[in-house]
Amino acid sequence: MTILTVTIISNGFSQTPPSNIENGVNTLFQGHVNQNLGLVPGHVIRIEKPGSWVYENSAGLATVNPATNMQAEMKFKVASITKMFTTVAIFQLIQNGQVNFNAPISTYLPLSVIQGFDNYQNIKIKHLLNHTSGITDPQSDFQGRLNYWIYMKRFDEIPIDSLLFWSSASPQGVGNYYYSNANFYLLAEIIKSVTGGTYQNYITNNIISPLGLSNTDFNTIPTGSFMRGYLFGSFYPIGGVLNGGLEPDSLYDFTEASNSWGYGAADIWSNTTDLIKFHKALFTGQLINSNWLDTMKTVVTNTGDMGSYGHGMIQFKSYNGGPIYGYGHTGTAFGYGAMLCYIPSLDVYMCSAGNYMKIGQEFLQRDIYNFLVNNITSVSETNLDNSMSIYPNPTTTILNISTTFPNYEVKIFDIAGHMVLHNKNSQTLDVSYLPTGLYLLELQDQNSMTTITRKFVRE
Repeated sequence: MTILTVTIISNGFSQTPPSNIENGVNTLFQGHVNQNLGLVPGHVIRIEKPGSWVYENSAGLATVNPATNMQAEMKFKVASITKMFTTVAIFQLIQNGQVNFNAPISTYLPLSVIQGFDNYQNIKIKHLLNHTSGITDPQSDFQGRLNYWIYMKRFDEIPIDSLLFWSSASPQGVGNYYYSNANFYLLAEIIKSVTGGTYQNYITNNIISPLGLSNTDFNTIPTGSFMRGYLFGSFYPIGGVLNGGLEPDSLYDFTEASNSWGYGAADIWSNTTDLIKFHKALFTGQLINSNWLDTMKTVVTNTGDMGSYGHGMIQFKSYNGGPIYGYGHTGTAFGYGAMLCYIPSLDVYMCSAGNYMKIGQEFLQRDIYNFLVNNITSVSETNLDNSMSIYPNPTTTILNISTTFPNYEVKIFDIAGHMVLHNKNSQTLDVSYLPTGLYLLELQDQNSMTTITRKFVRE
């Protein structure tokens, strides 16, 4: 597979990353491609540092037969990244007073829909968002059979009534974490109940269209430029697959499998550019206010060495068991795997995907983060040295800012990526209350949207 490096033109000027960044990320991306040879046909990746540079790349095949090269802007099924769109929709309705975060789901859904779930009287909106409702989805019980059924009946729609009927109580019960698409089936139904329209229409009218996400939609049969999605028949090798099943060594095309199984949870098509545009809008306050964004980011459950879960959002760790470095979501669907992440401490957005149902993007993005954190700041300071400086550094109480920008925003992040200070047009910052340690200051010019970062030490 060959690496295809693409130069991006944005806001009228070329935004290629510095050579050391480009070369380092190229090496990590090529390593990811090599590790998946013979399994994942193709890959795409996009990394943005707003106001500074954009990295975009692709490798391998978008279509196996006939062989067609992957292109960086191709669409893919975003799978569980959909959950972030649904979560934003719910928080918008909460902000509008149409939904209550702490209300029981019986406030919005009829008894006929929820009475089959254990303890349904105690299940609240927040439990659905953070996967502590005690409800499991049908894929957990008969994944192999459902995959084969979807492949053979891939143009058929699965009614939501059937999805909910097949969902059942998880062993953990209400209040305990158990990742389940069924939570988002119900959230989509709540959006429908509250707005009087479909969940898809609400997200299209309130997120996709306002942001101009021209490559994002809910189509089962994809349109425009897209990668096809594949699975080997051996994906579910034991039990589950009925009626002879699939040939273990054959590659099967799942591109047009019905999206209905992922209703509210995994039924969106998009590309890396649109997903990062959505993520930037989320983290810059264009979609929900900062209080509800903080709720999305807040850790509810530590899900393992790689991360933790909040409300419709994953917190990613910089190494196994290490501190959180970024926020977003992973996704796997029949034939696709993807990840979307924002790194506050570097003001960097990443999105990567491949056309095989495989978890693994989080390893690639974690490696890229660990590379960038040691390289990105020095590049920013070199390129924009005359635009901003901070002093004294180290400091114990006051940090002064000298900048040529007349209108700017300042954010300070700790090494775990948590924002600890937010200010506008201030030339003097009181940092005396911060614990001693290393911090990252990010200054953004509000006219050009150029972003500059500086490290400083609080002694």
